Amino acid sequence: SLRKIGIPRLSVDLTIPPLVPALLRRAGLPDERRKALRAALDRKDMAAVRQHGGSIADTLCRLMDGTGPGAEALAALKGLALPAEAASELGRLRSVLEGLRNRLSDLDVTIDPVENRGFEYHTGVSFTFFSRGERGELGSGGRYAASLDGAEGGEPATGFTLYVDTMLRVLPTPRLSRRVFVPVAAGSEAAADLRRRGWVTIADLDGAADPEAEARRLGCGHFWRDGEVVEVGAETGA
Repeated sequence: SLRKIGIPRLSVDLTIPPLVPALLRRAGLPDERRKALRAALDRKDMAAVRQHGGSIADTLCRLMDGTGPGAEALAALKGLALPAEAASELGRLRSVLEGLRNRLSDLDVTIDPVENRGFEYHTGVSFTFFSRGERGELGSGGRYAASLDGAEGGEPATGFTLYVDTMLRVLPTPRLSRRVFVPVAAGSEAAADLRRRGWVTIADLDGAADPEAEARRLGCGHFWRDGEVVEVGAETGA
């Protein structure tokens, strides 16, 4: 849909927010070290990850090595031994990437297996849309557990947010359709025919005495007269 409206150089970044928490639970690290490790991962600080990571430090560093273009990232993660829960999350990411390859083979896809900032509540693969070379996110979303009353758990859901201000800045200037003023005398079928031919029709509601003048007032470059579309000012040279 983003491509359909003209977003240029579209790319998507995939993350797996539940992956690192699954590893941290398995390692049984105390809260203080867990927080320090999470901050180090957010900074992509391998030295700090090795300092705080204990038995899972090497695994986390391998996951950090798997950050980058989709195919290359997964190749870097090939053969990585993970506990069952974490391995399941990584397998889900592989499935999503394969689906994107099959449906949108030319889409730029990047992967960040250890990123979860802003996605802490997500329960599966999450995504962020970008337009390469442009600042800011176009949108983001993923899987989560929806709860209307704020309780834990809830119904599985998938959702996303699009940032319209960024999209409008990135989109090319639209080519505006031609506008034609259609007097009451033209009738609805004539107006419908004009729309089928690509015109934006502005209907006369008051029976304007001078259709050309009314077309000019309403910002129309043309007006309908006697079965023909006439350019405003064509007869007078205005």
